[in-house]
Amino acid sequence: MKTIVLLLDGLGDRPQKELNGKTPLEAANTPNLDILCQQAETGMMIPWRQGVPLGTEVAHFILFGYEIKDFPGRGIINALSRNFFLEEDAVYMVTSWAYVEEKEGLFIKERWTKDISLEEIMALKEVLPREIEGVTLQWDYSIGPHGVLKLKGDSISSEISDSDPFYDQGYVMAIEAFETNASNAEHTAKVLNRYLRESYAYLKHHPINLDRVHKGKQPANFLLTKWAGRKPNLRPFEEKHGMEGCIVGSSQLMLGISKLLGMDYINYKDLKEGVDLALNSDYEFIHLHTKTPDEAAHTKNPHNKVKVLEEIDGYLKPLVDAALKEDLLLVVTGDHTTPSSGEMIHSGESLPIMFIGKNVRVDDVKTFGERSCSKGSIRMEGCDLIQMILNLTERALFYNFRPGARRLNHIPKTIKKLKL
Repeated sequence: MKTIVLLLDGLGDRPQKELNGKTPLEAANTPNLDILCQQAETGMMIPWRQGVPLGTEVAHFILFGYEIKDFPGRGIINALSRNFFLEEDAVYMVTSWAYVEEKEGLFIKERWTKDISLEEIMALKEVLPREIEGVTLQWDYSIGPHGVLKLKGDSISSEISDSDPFYDQGYVMAIEAFETNASNAEHTAKVLNRYLRESYAYLKHHPINLDRVHKGKQPANFLLTKWAGRKPNLRPFEEKHGMEGCIVGSSQLMLGISKLLGMDYINYKDLKEGVDLALNSDYEFIHLHTKTPDEAAHTKNPHNKVKVLEEIDGYLKPLVDAALKEDLLLVVTGDHTTPSSGEMIHSGESLPIMFIGKNVRVDDVKTFGERSCSKGSIRMEGCDLIQMILNLTERALFYNFRPGARRLNHIPKTIKKLKL
């Protein structure tokens, strides 16, 4: 039995005044989602903990059945998405070329310097320090104003904080040891703070930036850092869950997650193609991802999110037909809540979820929305998703069985036979 998870990124929302107190999902005209809902077991899912906002990367890590303590950081995912080769003894972090001004510290005018060319970036790169106190630092370009910084040395740690406050009109933050007093974390923070200061001293007088200022453009005079991490040692998705898995998506982030978890990745041009690819795939587990609800919510216009959800619904008729006729388990949900008004980037509310397939206990919910699904039968956390899928597709193993040297959550496809 094949499983398709239709993941609507940033699906959840809050009641919006502009929508007469409804959420965008409640206000949207979504007949296909509602048809599915009428054949579904529905409910609410807390991605991790109630009230804790998550990013797409860590939310998916949990949804795919991995423990949050093993999450290596988004910097590792970004590096994988750009085909960086990860070394075992290195620390990686994401960087962004920014525009700062000296004002009781370094005040961030623009987190991502606008209209900067690759040629300009590569020229600025040349003045970045390459060795500080026995630590080598190598910066490489990834995309737009972003890059990856690699640290190598005998006494480095990924347990460090960010210099990027994640908001414009804020201040560059001093890097500190994060949740530890370990000497290597303190040393790494010290090295990176020196790296940032020295880089700024070179960058603010660089001919490229002086020329940009002369032309009325923003200088790229600072390198913000965040999301330090090391190469993890994770069990691949198929080995961990007994299902050959694939992500069908259109973002570099999802490509990076697929590489992190040993899943295949198929890129689509639009969601219509994505639906067709998912339905025609022979993978046992297909994760069909669309980022558009999240992107619409970030415009802080609830009507934009309503429009996107209605557009998505228009592509779902083939999924409806397949879910109601074929030997298929279809799951529809989101990864986190993205409010389409207010100051928060993401927020920590629960999300609607529905399961459609031959083994589900259909409940009485008729429309797919936050408050309607709260009347459904399911109360779950994100870490429950894969186990529920294994159960509904008749792959789940008795907890106390020991078919081999390692605890499994699924019935194994092969066993180690006793030799005569």
